[in-house]
Amino acid sequence: MKRFLLESSLFALVIITSVYFVFLQADGKSDPFYLRTTTPKQSSLILGTSKAAQGLMPEVLNPYLKKDIYNFSFTVAHSPFGPAYLSAIEKKLERNSKNGVFIVTVDPWSISSDGIDPNDENQFGESKSFMGTLSSFSSKPNVSYMLNNYGDNYIKILLNFSLMEVHCDGWLEVFPPMDSTSVKSRIAGNIQEQKAKLKDYNFSQTRYEYLKKTIEILKSHGKVYLVKLPVDTRIAAIEARLLPNFDEKIDALAESVSVPYLNLMNSDTKFTFTDGIHLYKDSAKDVSDELGKWISKQ
Repeated sequence: MKRFLLESSLFALVIITSVYFVFLQADGKSDPFYLRTTTPKQSSLILGTSKAAQGLMPEVLNPYLKKDIYNFSFTVAHSPFGPAYLSAIEKKLERNSKNGVFIVTVDPWSISSDGIDPNDENQFGESKSFMGTLSSFSSKPNVSYMLNNYGDNYIKILLNFSLMEVHCDGWLEVFPPMDSTSVKSRIAGNIQEQKAKLKDYNFSQTRYEYLKKTIEILKSHGKVYLVKLPVDTRIAAIEARLLPNFDEKIDALAESVSVPYLNLMNSDTKFTFTDGIHLYKDSAKDVSDELGKWISKQ
């Protein structure tokens, strides 16, 4: 019996050690989120959905900001403004930071919600995801994330092949085919998907208030800048149907909390999108450069 228990314990130890070793190999190619849960706490952050995750490059912004900023943006499903995202931000933020820079990107989807009552926090789906359940966003390896939220076979971590990569500064680089046929197909798909979502999504005053609360908390740690990133004009038209007075709401919010607001939909620069929503990396560089210049003049 003792021998059986000893052999069982040794076998379990080998399994645990092997799994832990695999977790240590996880990196920016393992999935679109994991690396952001393992890097150290930060004093400056880029916040928002996947538009910001792919569209704003810290390495371009840093020279203008004269400090390093980290991209802590996720997706419209994981990081709309609300209690879960605010809690994650507070866990990622250096508690004693006072001279940080915070770029808060906004769009109609990030202050809207589906469900019977768009203002009911209990119906916010992201609270049930890792955004609402992880106790730490700066643990390496983040065992809790890997055990409860990694959605693929662990062996793929060792294969290290992916069509995307989260860089060490949080920027998400994707590698989609950019021929005209592929791009048109993705844009058409997103147009149909977003039109369908209009039936279920409505403006959420609760999310709007959480956006305001997030800004007010960040202001105690540094300077905050509100930004609306560009999208394809056809996508913009759908967003306008979701929330026709979005710009007026954000203008009013920016004035009430005394932070500058840059609407890049008004830019004269022509941008390239991978799918009508997300900036291609060359345009992400251009937008980041334009934003950096604007911040440096504030």
